[in-house]
Amino acid sequence: MSQLLSTGVAVAPVLVVLALLSLRVPSLAAGAAGLVAALAGAVTVFRPDDDEVAAAVARLGPTVLEVALILLGGVLLATALSATGSRDHIAGWLERIGSGGDPVPAILLLVFGLTPFMESVTGFGLGVVITAPLLVRMGLSPVRAVVVGLLGLVLVPWGSLGPGTLVAAELGGRDVDALGYWSALLSLPILVVSMVTVLVVVTGRSPARPGPPGARRRSAPTRPAARHIALGAAVVATQWAVLVASNAVVGVAPSGIVASAAVIALLLAVARVRHGALPAATGGVLRALVPFGVLLAGILATTGALSLAGHPPGTGWLTSPALWVLVAALVALRVYATPGAGLGPLLRTAVGTWVPVAGNAIVFMAIGIVMATAGMAAHLAGLATGLGPAAVALTPAVGALGGYLTGTNTGAAAMFSAATTGTAAGLGADGLIALAGQNVGGSFAIIVSPPRVALAVGVVLAGRTRLPGGATRTLATAVVSATIVLCAVTAVLT
Repeated sequence: MSQLLSTGVAVAPVLVVLALLSLRVPSLAAGAAGLVAALAGAVTVFRPDDDEVAAAVARLGPTVLEVALILLGGVLLATALSATGSRDHIAGWLERIGSGGDPVPAILLLVFGLTPFMESVTGFGLGVVITAPLLVRMGLSPVRAVVVGLLGLVLVPWGSLGPGTLVAAELGGRDVDALGYWSALLSLPILVVSMVTVLVVVTGRSPARPGPPGARRRSAPTRPAARHIALGAAVVATQWAVLVASNAVVGVAPSGIVASAAVIALLLAVARVRHGALPAATGGVLRALVPFGVLLAGILATTGALSLAGHPPGTGWLTSPALWVLVAALVALRVYATPGAGLGPLLRTAVGTWVPVAGNAIVFMAIGIVMATAGMAAHLAGLATGLGPAAVALTPAVGALGGYLTGTNTGAAAMFSAATTGTAAGLGADGLIALAGQNVGGSFAIIVSPPRVALAVGVVLAGRTRLPGGATRTLATAVVSATIVLCAVTAVLT
């Protein structure tokens, strides 16, 4: 009876969260209910001693603060980019590159270049918000534009400079850069599945539909041409190789930016060879790029300098993405004169957006911390070892379930990371690879999460929050296919 009671109490926080999310209860409320269940179980059944609680607070408290500051910087930067017109300048310049001839290279630039670039810098689905309307202007129907835009969220483990991966590493007891490296290696199936799906959707048989005023109308080709397949393969190879190399050399925070920038550079070079000179970059475009340059240069320069100096104690904060995304946000506010009523309203808007976003992340982190500290995660890991190797093989599927329901890889990481590494340890498997599989699987599954879909749909289909059934099945098929491959790869490697 005691074992049964412990199991019920240990699994209760997860079940409460999943049940409420499946009923479309807002994630913050569902997370709060799960936290109450976790705290109740910790106090009444598992009862960690004071030293364990103090150690957990000391070890994980700085991580919670860092995640909150990264999210604050990301929200502030996204708000500044919108208010100052920076993102519109960048998007407009990239749109002009695809203004004539074959639209597929320009579509791939938007989907696998601009979308993951913006997602890596700011997160929150901003990449899709920017690219979906541009995809409509390039001749895709609104529904196809949403599907293709969501499929561009291939670097979510590095979104917002990687707080989800940081949480997974801390709760899973692994080095964050090692986790980023293995997550990059395991991202190849995601990139391949996403690229194949995008090419099929973009070049599928359908008549052109009228877009907004001024939109160009094109009829889609009936099947992917050999040149499109070759270009897609080059994009995937470039993005994956640069992602792996960047994680190995400079760590998690800037790697999504570096990998997506490499794709942009590749496709700009292709456009230059095929169509001659690129459109001139205006002063507005150049100024719009300044905050991104500051962010990337700051992280890379401080990382390199501290590495050469032997990482002196107390200097780690200088390389933190929390610092540099805040600096980049402040720069974004200065390179343009903020229109309208000034800086105050903009800051209020940013803080108003940040509070629920950070609250959601923190409450899920708190659930994971309580479960790990009280021994609930270890208890569940012990039970999972009874399933044998299947328990480790299924970690990407478990992560995908968490990502789908919470709409964020941070939430999935907080709920399952401690149990994942505990299960792997109990089976003598490699916990780092299992955790990477969970991280990647949970990150890709958010493309079918109702909150992310609703955000993307609302941008190009005013008044709607859901996709038609066929479009939803396309996204779900991509997620399921990638998850099955990830499960198989994780089983072999661990």
